[in-house]
Amino acid sequence: MIKKLHLYIIKEFFISFIFGILVFSLLLIINIAFELVELALSKGVAIFLVLKLFVFYLPNILTLSIPMSVLFGVLLSYGKLSSDNEITAMKSCGLNYKTLTTPVIYFVCILSIFLSFFNHFIAPTISNHSKHLYEEIITKSPLARFDAKSITNIGNYSLYTNKVNNKTNSLFGLNIYKFENNDEDVSKKNKKDILPQNDKESWRISAASASVKAYDNGIQLTLHNGYLQKANPANMSEITHMTFKKYIFFISLGENIKKDTITLASIQSPQLLKIIDECKQQGMPLSSYVNYQRDFWLRWVFAIAPIAFVIIALPIGLISNKRGKVMGFGVSLGITILYYMLFLISTSLGEKEYAPLSIIMWLPNFVTTLIGSYLFFKMVKK
Repeated sequence: MIKKLHLYIIKEFFISFIFGILVFSLLLIINIAFELVELALSKGVAIFLVLKLFVFYLPNILTLSIPMSVLFGVLLSYGKLSSDNEITAMKSCGLNYKTLTTPVIYFVCILSIFLSFFNHFIAPTISNHSKHLYEEIITKSPLARFDAKSITNIGNYSLYTNKVNNKTNSLFGLNIYKFENNDEDVSKKNKKDILPQNDKESWRISAASASVKAYDNGIQLTLHNGYLQKANPANMSEITHMTFKKYIFFISLGENIKKDTITLASIQSPQLLKIIDECKQQGMPLSSYVNYQRDFWLRWVFAIAPIAFVIIALPIGLISNKRGKVMGFGVSLGITILYYMLFLISTSLGEKEYAPLSIIMWLPNFVTTLIGSYLFFKMVKK
């Protein structure tokens, strides 16, 4: 009898939970989806590569959508049981709240254990694969980096183009800007430094058009009908102006791609801890490694968040006399917004060193659990 009841409750919760994952994942991924569609339709990237990149984006989305879906699933399933008077019928049979809530609490605890491993190891690994896939896309479709009437930064270069033609791999109205590298001693230039690629000073190249060809280590721009301008740092009124009908300009992408695409999301937690320990041993200030520390604890906080959400959602769902996906979505969205505000506050306090990140980052889970426990005990006393 009790076993069948638990299976029934789990079934109701699981259906709502899966629906919540679909809804919240769609909301979180909609911006990425538009970008991926643009890659396929406007920039000529192969559909297979775009779909593969989409799959690699999912783990980071699930890290956020699963806790919210737990909240939504509990509110919707128990709200339905309550509005159908099934909770009243169960209580009249001598069942207490512990019996009614135990199966979902156990399920969510197991889910949190899985999320702990997922956030620390699986998600970073897949994110790293997405980084390499992005490198492959850029190599095969170099114009995927460029958008019309926008600035694209590649290493020390900033490129602005008025029009992009993906079919012919051509750029029109191209301007290339190189800003002075203050780390280099411009007084020690050798003869080959007269080339723009080797010049450490600031300059600008403008071309009416450019054809683009991709190589494994970079892209080659064949510029047509343009000019190069460079000011003299010692006397800004002196400007060198050279015109050309055709000029070949090569941009190395190897290091630039690595710098532009590597993120904390692609580093597994043991490596994050190693980086944090090394920074501490060298006596570096918190600001130099705060991002690593924040990301590490963030993975733990989001992994345990489902437990905090189930504690606050159970009493609300059990005492609710309304039903419907709209109500469940609305309440879950309200609680999520509160949670997110607490998250921003805790992160800000930690980064400004008002409190240790390892403690203050747990503020959203602590407050959510505290409110949920109060509501639960208040419900039991009635």
